[in-house]
Amino acid sequence: MCIRDRVTEWAPPSRLVFEWRAANFAPGEKTEVEVLFAPASRGTLVTVTHRGWSAIRPDHPARHGKETVAFVRMMAMWWGDLLGALREHVAGAR
Repeated sequence: MCIRDRVTEWAPPSRLVFEWRAANFAPGEKTEVEVLFAPASRGTLVTVTHRGWSAIRPDHPARHGKETVAFVRMMAMWWGDLLGALREHVAGAR
């Protein structure tokens, strides 16, 4: 589970930046997610960059005991699954 603390930048229609915290983050622990939207030939290209993990200690429970490379890969797959589900939801709503 994650908590989105607050939107730090909103520049419609191209950019959104928000703070992201895992439910088990201590006060002051946070990461940042930047979402870019760009026109594409078949809709919209969405690019997600999740940064700030270097400030979260390597043994933090949010890392699920994984080394850095494996953890980054796991988070990339999580975002990919999340965006894939969103794409399917939008396609079904049309």
